[in-house]
Amino acid sequence: MAKKKGEGHHGGAWKVAYADFVTAMMALFIVMWIIAPDPNDNKIVFEDEIDTAPPVEDSEPAAQGGDQKTPGEKNMDKVGEAGGSRKMKDLQFIADELIKLLKIDPTDKERPVDVKLVNETLKVTLFDRQQKPFFKVDSTDFTEWGDFVLKNLAFVAARHEMLLLLDGHTSRPYGPTAAETLRAERGAWELSSERAAASRRRLLTFDIKPDQIVRVSGYADKRPLEGFHPTYPEQRRLTVHMGIH
Repeated sequence: MAKKKGEGHHGGAWKVAYADFVTAMMALFIVMWIIAPDPNDNKIVFEDEIDTAPPVEDSEPAAQGGDQKTPGEKNMDKVGEAGGSRKMKDLQFIADELIKLLKIDPTDKERPVDVKLVNETLKVTLFDRQQKPFFKVDSTDFTEWGDFVLKNLAFVAARHEMLLLLDGHTSRPYGPTAAETLRAERGAWELSSERAAASRRRLLTFDIKPDQIVRVSGYADKRPLEGFHPTYPEQRRLTVHMGIH
């Protein structure tokens, strides 16, 4: 029986269309793969303290005495409410580990160390309080307590391969000699910067690698804590931002 004319080419058009469709889908997949973010690219977002607080009158310190809140900041006891991300859980674990090592009571109003979560990083404030000073008076030398804190902080940061920012702060000079103090050979700017730099050097003597410390800064008395008079000793502090990379 003879074949009908054109029967041998029946159905060829749909194969061409299907091939074009497959090619287009492959091209789309490649484009999406190129522009998709790397799931392992956990960028560290450090947020500096922002000096937005008005001058504080000479009054009793605030009950909590912590740093002024910045956008995205949450107390450590609210980390669980902020989300269930793995990163935040890891940060909470690290914060708890650091607090245990330093034997800090989070409910103590005069605690020498304060730990908060800021934009998926840990913000550790090391106060230079009179009853438990971090540095020796008007010096970059550490007290026994200050050296103990840095040693444990280095242990935690090295163990979890964290990146660090170090910010030094001082209190505003008090009394009629304030201007003379600021004109001294080493004033507030130098002292805050040198203390941050000294902290970096001390951390490197432990297990911290040089590339883990990405910034060292001194802010003098230009970023005072909210809730304390600018001349109060609580303004003398070292702030360490710790991030997972």
